Amino acid sequence: MTDRLVPSGDGHTPLSDDDLAGLIPSYISTRSELHEAEQRNIAVALLGPMPAPATLLSDTYLRGLHRRMFGEVWRWAGRYRQIQTNIGIESSRIPEAVRNLADDTMSWVDADAFEPSETAIRFHHRLVAIHPFPNGNGRHGRVAADQLARGLGQPVFSWGAALDVTTDELRARYQHALQAMDADPEDVEPLRMFAQS
Repeated sequence: MTDRLVPSGDGHTPLSDDDLAGLIPSYISTRSELHEAEQRNIAVALLGPMPAPATLLSDTYLRGLHRRMFGEVWRWAGRYRQIQTNIGIESSRIPEAVRNLADDTMSWVDADAFEPSETAIRFHHRLVAIHPFPNGNGRHGRVAADQLARGLGQPVFSWGAALDVTTDELRARYQHALQAMDADPEDVEPLRMFAQS
């Protein structure tokens, strides 16, 4: 499984001391080695059964999903970030924000407030905007949205896989679609169109 939305950069670039903090495999020293190890871990995590929406939409499940996706690579996998970053909400508000998102999304599901793909896209956007973990938020958010879509009887999203564009252009389109919803949370179409392309 390859995620073209992950920044590749120069694969031979050595990891900084900050990058190495919390890293489990001692052989990893470059970005390409890190990316390969993370992708292997994610592939194994995706072998499990698809959860029902009522299971997925909980703080406990979402943290556990992150741990399964990255737990063989990072010691902090599945733990909310404790520091402020230039994106995402204030770190002290993360647990409550994730619980609120899970509750809101379950309410949308119970009330049939949106059609299933829109529910999954709204969930994805808010989860990524919270930016709950030190790293892996986009990948975690895409997997969680795919699982929610599948649980609601929809196919998983392709996240731009059908687009014949460079990785940089793909990332730019994804970021643009997220930013459209940042500016107007009701402007779901750009992100849904990207996710289904």
